[in-house]
Amino acid sequence: MGKFKKDARRSTRLSLQIPVEIASLDPTCNFREECQTAVVNAQGCGVIVHRPLDSETPIVVKLISSGASKKARVVGAIPMVKTGSWLLGVAFDSPENFWQVDRPPADWCV
Repeated sequence: MGKFKKDARRSTRLSLQIPVEIASLDPTCNFREECQTAVVNAQGCGVIVHRPLDSETPIVVKLISSGASKKARVVGAIPMVKTGSWLLGVAFDSPENFWQVDRPPADWCV
């Protein structure tokens, strides 16, 4: 499981806790978990999960509030030692204001 690339960020990250469901699209990986985002941007998010997924695992992110969903992939997993959880880096297939932020940062306009 790789670490996040510091230079990979392409839009402003916002610290927002948004309830989501993460589900693996890989038939060999049985994973589905309701969780919360820690940070979001136009290209993806960081979510707190109870077990890691391998980098490049295809997933779908679903907003609990609206049911909207978007395909993505795992780009990294960082253990959170104090809680036993993982911060999972998620990159969307295409950037957008998926998070339905009312006034998104200017660099979210893609």
